Amino acid sequence: MLFYRKIAFIIVCLLLLSTSVLPAAVLQEDNNEQIEQLLEESQALAYDNFSAALLKLQEAYDLSKEVEDNLLTAEVLYTSGWVYYVKGKYQESLIHFNEGLSLFKQQDAQKGVAKSLIGTGLVIQAIDRHKEAIALFERVLAIYTTIKMPERKAPTYINLAISYIELKNYIKAQEALNLAFDLANQYDLEQIKHHYHNKAGEVAFQTGQYQAAVKHHLAVLEHAIEPNDWEKSYAHAGLAQAYLKLNAISKAEFHGLEALAFAEGSESLWELERNTAILAAVYAAKGASEEAYKQLKESQKYRDSLYDLKTLQLVNILQLEEKENENKRLTSEVALKESELQVTRWQLIGLVILALLLLFILFLLWKNNRQKEIFAKELAQKNKTIEHNQELILKRNIALNKINANKDKFFAIISHDLRAPMLSIKQMLDLVEQGVLDIADSKNLEHELKMQVEKTLVMIDNLLNWSQSQLDGILVKPIAIDLPKTVAEIIEIHQVSADFKNIAIIHKAVAEIPLIRVDSGHLSVILHNLISNAIKFTYEGKKIFIEYRITPNKVNLHIRDQGMGIAQDKLEPLKQTQEQILSSIGTAMETGTGLGLMLVKQFLKLNDAQLDVQSTPGEGSEFILSFNMANR
Repeated sequence: MLFYRKIAFIIVCLLLLSTSVLPAAVLQEDNNEQIEQLLEESQALAYDNFSAALLKLQEAYDLSKEVEDNLLTAEVLYTSGWVYYVKGKYQESLIHFNEGLSLFKQQDAQKGVAKSLIGTGLVIQAIDRHKEAIALFERVLAIYTTIKMPERKAPTYINLAISYIELKNYIKAQEALNLAFDLANQYDLEQIKHHYHNKAGEVAFQTGQYQAAVKHHLAVLEHAIEPNDWEKSYAHAGLAQAYLKLNAISKAEFHGLEALAFAEGSESLWELERNTAILAAVYAAKGASEEAYKQLKESQKYRDSLYDLKTLQLVNILQLEEKENENKRLTSEVALKESELQVTRWQLIGLVILALLLLFILFLLWKNNRQKEIFAKELAQKNKTIEHNQELILKRNIALNKINANKDKFFAIISHDLRAPMLSIKQMLDLVEQGVLDIADSKNLEHELKMQVEKTLVMIDNLLNWSQSQLDGILVKPIAIDLPKTVAEIIEIHQVSADFKNIAIIHKAVAEIPLIRVDSGHLSVILHNLISNAIKFTYEGKKIFIEYRITPNKVNLHIRDQGMGIAQDKLEPLKQTQEQILSSIGTAMETGTGLGLMLVKQFLKLNDAQLDVQSTPGEGSEFILSFNMANR
């Protein structure tokens, strides 16, 4: 019986959702207004002149197609679904709601999608498929949350409550009603308040709370905003059944007759069946058997008519769903066949291309073999002569290259390794010449100068010893070396140059650094060049950081300056090439030959060590040396 109590609310909900969304940017204003007017007229005619309403809808549909606006067409289809629903033609209503939904989705019009889903849900609800209707209404609530239209959730919560009432899930029904009532108060939705009190009264009645039911239904009739006839009929019927339970027979009879009068005015079969059944129960309780029988007979007549109508609509909708499922199945089969055909086409094309490619390869192989046979005979004779000459030339070139390489490297090492200490000595002498030192500073400078000269002599002796050992070629004699100690010695040699530019060298020597395996002379050349370069390219007053990192079987030395950095277009060539690279001018206009880094890379390679360079222009560069541990 509860099913028949929802028709009044359903019609009002559809009216609330029938506002058109007409895009003025595409059509001229007169076309928009004309289509909107046609839709409003069709809604007004739906109750009294169904045929005229359909004519208005057809005119609006043709005009929307003429202006080629899918969003307008979707609005027309939605309104058509509404008109068919009001008339009780659920099959046609569902068809139009679904077609409108499809167009709204294509245009990504989420507001239109939501109201089309509500229309579909109301049709499904009307044929007692409430679980499906609830799922649709939940989707609508999610859409309204996404597009931030909370006020539109209120009628949807009422729809949810109706389905939960039909499923006898009164707890869920009351929760939905409470949410609707909160939104009604927040946005002044007076009609929603009418729906709330009527449906809350029904929940109260079904759960045995008859006084609460009376209170809710009276709230509808006594509301400041007069409810429509459907809500009045529902409220009076609710009061009649509640007063009957409370044994207030006179009040039950009064409200039952009022409910029937409003139902007869609307000619609603659902309301007529419901209200006559309530009156029959009232008269039976009153002892008026004749009147009770009369109302019961009327109720049965309306119930039979509703059953026939409902059954017919259900059959039509089931047939529609069957057709849709068949169409989906056929569409899926066609898509599958088309996909298989497409795959077959591509396979055939691939086979043809492969065959042509194989033929072309075979032709090239045949042609190549023919040429090889011809050239092989000619080359065989020439190769004998060439091989003999090459042996002689190769021997002479090897000897000559060794001599030149040793000579070049010796001079390169001498020029680079002497440059740093000599530059330090020159800077000390410049300070003396400028006369900026007092007596104490002069004595300190003399001491530093003597130490610098002594260290330079030691370095020259080392270089001469190393160069003597290389006379027969570049020999590598790796030994176990304490890297932090050697670095500290090299830093001491270059300290004067750093002090001259007010550069602080931060040497972060970590305890227990493993010994490395490297040629000591090579290591000296490597460290002299990299530390000298760091001072050269670091800005005055900045810092140079020297630290260590230990990785499996490796000791990594990091030399990071705060200088001008290296441009990206020069960084990769610097990493890759083994040749001389043109040196840049230092931050204090220092010059260089560009041979130092070449020697560093060559000596690292000979000692199975690696170099990585990282740089940010304007911030500085970092040179990372990776040496093998001595105990590896």
